[in-house]
Formats: sequence, C-alpha cells, structure tokens
Amino acid sequence: MSPSPCWKIPSLLSCCLVLLSAQPPEEPGADERSRAGGQLLQAVDAAWQLPGPGTLVSEEAAGSNSRSPLQQKLEAIVLPSVNFSAMELSRVATTLSLISAEYDQTTGSAKGVNIVLLDPANANPKISLTLRDISLKRVLDFVVGAAGCDYEVLPDAVVLRPAGRVAELETRFHPVSRSTVLRLTGRAALHNSPAAAPAQDVETEGRAIRTFLQLAGVDFDGTPGSTLAFDGSQIIVTQTVRNLQRLANILARYRDVRQVEIEAKFMEVQQGALEELGVQWSLATKAAPLNGTEARYTTAGGVTRSLAEAFRNATSSQQISISGDGQPAGGLNLPTPAPSLPGGVMLGTGTTPLASITGSIGEFDVNAIVRALAQKSGTELLSAPRLTVLSGNQATITVAQEMRYPQSYGQIQSQVGTGSISGGGSAGVSITSGTPQEFTTRNIGVELRVTPTVEEDNRSISLDLNPKVTEFEGFVEYGGPSVAISGGTTVTVPPGFYQPIFAVREVTTRVTLWDGATLIMGGLTREDVKKVNDKVPILGSVPIIGRLFRTKGESTQKRNLLIFVTANLVTPGGARTGRAVAAGALEENAELPAKTGAPPAAPDRLRSGP
Repeated sequence: MSPSPCWKIPSLLSCCLVLLSAQPPEEPGADERSRAGGQLLQAVDAAWQLPGPGTLVSEEAAGSNSRSPLQQKLEAIVLPSVNFSAMELSRVATTLSLISAEYDQTTGSAKGVNIVLLDPANANPKISLTLRDISLKRVLDFVVGAAGCDYEVLPDAVVLRPAGRVAELETRFHPVSRSTVLRLTGRAALHNSPAAAPAQDVETEGRAIRTFLQLAGVDFDGTPGSTLAFDGSQIIVTQTVRNLQRLANILARYRDVRQVEIEAKFMEVQQGALEELGVQWSLATKAAPLNGTEARYTTAGGVTRSLAEAFRNATSSQQISISGDGQPAGGLNLPTPAPSLPGGVMLGTGTTPLASITGSIGEFDVNAIVRALAQKSGTELLSAPRLTVLSGNQATITVAQEMRYPQSYGQIQSQVGTGSISGGGSAGVSITSGTPQEFTTRNIGVELRVTPTVEEDNRSISLDLNPKVTEFEGFVEYGGPSVAISGGTTVTVPPGFYQPIFAVREVTTRVTLWDGATLIMGGLTREDVKKVNDKVPILGSVPIIGRLFRTKGESTQKRNLLIFVTANLVTPGGARTGRAVAAGALEENAELPAKTGAPPAAPDRLRSGP
C-alpha cells in the first residue's frame, strides 16, 4: 500500500525547513579578515584621538635652548649682596669670579664663572656699586655700564674689554622657515591678505631682515667686519659672540610657530506660524444680452484681503502686455515675476479657499469665499566646522547659500511679430528689454571671520570676531517700462532691471579667552510679524454676524542664532598645547631627523610624561 499523501506533506515541509536553516560553508579565512578589519578600524579611531593633558613648560624654559650653558649660569647665579666702593675693575672681575663659585647652585662639576679683564693696564677704572638679590648677569651689565666697557660671553669665560675694541667674530648658520621670514620682514599680514603684495626677491628680503635685526639690538653698523647673508632658506651671520647670542634669542622666538584651532558651532532655529480666517463676498448682477452673450458686472466685492494679497511683492509692471486689434478683451498678458528664494515669511500663497458658496437673491448673484488656513514650519541648522590658523592671521567660516544676481544690465532691441487669435499677422514691433550682462555672488547665510592672536603668556588667546548674517529680502525693479506701438498693436514690456535687497545682522567684537575656553555669541535674533485685519464698513462691526464680513490673518517668522567658538593652541603636528605627547609620535612638533640618524628634537613647549 502506498503511503498516505497526508504524511508526505509534513515530510516535505521538514525537508524545506532543514534546507533553509542550513548555513552555507564558511569561506576559508573569513574570521581572520573580519578580525583584521576590526583592528584596522580601531587603529583609525585611535589615530583620530587627540593626546591627553600634560605639563605646560614656562616661557623661560621654552626659550632656554637658544642660550649657551654659560649664559644660563649667569642668569641662574643670584648674589644676595654686592658692595664695591672705589674698587678697580680688575679686582671687581676677580671678586665676582670668586663669589660666583660660592653661590653657584647649578648642577655640574665646574662651579662658578671665569671673568677676565683684557688690557687691565690701559683700562682699569674704579667702580662703586651696591646691589642686593640680583643675578650675576645683571651685575655684569651694571659694571660694564659704570666702567664704560663691554663684555662678551664665550663658551668658557666672560671677557671684559674696552669699548670700541674689535672683538672676535664668529660665523654661524641659522636655518629659517618661510613663515619665520615673513614675520621678520613684516609681511605676514600682507601674505594673509586677499590682496597680497607680490613676492620679494631674496636680496630684498635679506636687507629687510638685516634692518629688523639692527633695530632689535644686533649691531651691524657699529661692529666692523660683521655681515649678514640670506639665501632663501638660511641666514649666515658673522658677528660677535654676544650679538650672535642675541640673534639666536630673536630667531628662537620667531621660529615659535603658534597656531590656533578654531571650532565654531552654529545653531540656528527658525519657526514660522500662520493663521488666517476670513470671508470674501462678491455681488454680481445680470444685464441685457450683449452681442449674443450674457454680460455680468460686479457691483460689490473684494473689500477684504488675504495675507498673500496684502504683502505680495508683485507689481503691475511684471508682465508683458499686448493689446490692440485682434487681441482678446483686456489684451494678452504674459507674467514675468521677479525671481525669489525659499525660506521667506509664510503668506499662504498658492493655497485654495476652504469653501465657495454661491446663491441668488433676486436679480443678484452672491458668492462667498471662505478662507481658513493654519500653517506651521520649523527649520533647525547645526554646523560645526573646525580649522587651524596661524596666530595673527584671519580665518573665515561660511555656512551659507551662494546667490548669483546681475550686477549690470544691457539693453537689447528685439523684433517681435504680432498676430491675432483669428490668424494672420502684421509687421513686427521693436521692443527694448533689459538683459543681464555681468553677475556677482553673495552669500546668504552665516559668515564668521575670526583672527586669533596668541598672547605673550602663551596661555590666553585674543579673538577678533566678526559674525555676519545675511538674508535675502527680495528684488527691487528699477527703470520704466518700454512701450512700442505699431499700427493698432501696443506692446508694453517691463524694464526687468532687478536688484536684490539684503538684510544684514553683523557684530564686531574683541575678546580674550584661555586656551580651550568657549565663547558663546547670541542676540542675532529676528522676528517678522505680518498682520491683516480688514472688514466691510458697517457690516463688519455688527455683533456676531459681523465676523462674516471680516478677515483676520497673522504670520510670524522667528529666527534665533547661537554661535559657539572654541579656541585651542595646537602644534604644527596637530597636538594641543599642554597635552602630553609620546616621544616620536606624529603629533609631536619635532624636526626631521638628520641623515646621520639623529633622533628628532624634543618639542620646545611640551614635556612628555607626568
């Protein structure tokens, strides 16, 4: 006996379920690829994370690398009391050399400073000086000032020599970056300007650098044999050791690339609401037939207006009119509306009436159009651009739409043929219309111009802020219409010379923030309210029934803009100042290693570790 069909169906369903639930064999290596992909994604996420907080080094410690060890020792040794009474300069030098060893607290085997007077037989004036709690360097400054001589800091000794005596000259090479050259020559601001001056040649820049260093205290005119040469990438200077030290200090300060990361968050909220309720009446009467058709003449109506009718920008000139023989009654009108942008105040344009009621009272036809409308709209904008800019340079952040509009117009004559609705035609009519020739662009939205300047403490940032909000209001049409008459035909063409109107809200301010602080700018609000309250005289004032002869409407548009600006000091590698950076990390502000394989130099302002 064959098995029953009722037993075959469950068996077939079971087989289908088994087949559907069976998993295809895994591809070899799928787990490894998935694991490797996950690790790569984690590495990318970790690479985008900024370093954590670290230790900020003081300005003095940051610039200490530009001073020689002996000069650092002169500044570190502090003498509690100095008293010289008519003491010869040679004895003053010997005394300072001895007591410097006593108060030398620096680390190292060699204590004190060697102070030598050259030619004591011819230049040995007597010094009278009383000082307290002062560094050895300042003592030397006062001593040479009282003696009328000069001193030079050599690698192993301080040499006192008579003023005007030719000192030993040395030649040193100082590589400089392009940004440093621009700052030394005073062209950093021009370089950032949209109308930047043309680039200077190397010789002109070398003269500008020499003039700047001369004014900064590095004497070239009064030092015989001193020279300065600039080849575009490095400064070669032959000077005394003391002037070379001054030059190194100046370059160390101007090599300090200070950048500011600007993060701006724009939060704009727009809310619009419209409410309108009204009844528009029209009254018509029938007259005797005219030319086989029934004429209808309106005797009353159109007294009340809607919001769209009360505040529309259209004018009667925004249409091309053709009238004359062979044209329909009232002429032929071709509308040419002005261009517009979305986002304006809601007026209910383009909406249809809620109801239209028509009836007859005797010989009169009565029509009542009921307009009832309630609208709400809302827009929220959140943008958070971020950029990095050099200290003293201007950055611009724009969140806007670009609007192109004609800047100038030209008149072009056209020959337009005329015809009638029944066929045929006549000679053409010459018309003159405005044609756009040149266009310009205007941003419609928010623009933020910010110029950060890092202060001397290297912890505070001054910001020159200029937020600007531009909104498009509409077009204004200039000029008069062009009228051309040919035979029995009249063609009227509007001028078409449109120029836009913009509403601008702008604030200019200057503030100082701590590194990492956030500034909030508000008050850039705007509220537009449009109301209409029309009524039929007498009838609109009747209690209860008078509501049928009134139209009320109100449209509101509110805009509120908040701008959050955060300023962070960052290194050229992208790390924020004051954050610890691992040695050799990509974010570290390190120099490229030399060909000999020397390790990269440590950053000037960051000390890794706790």
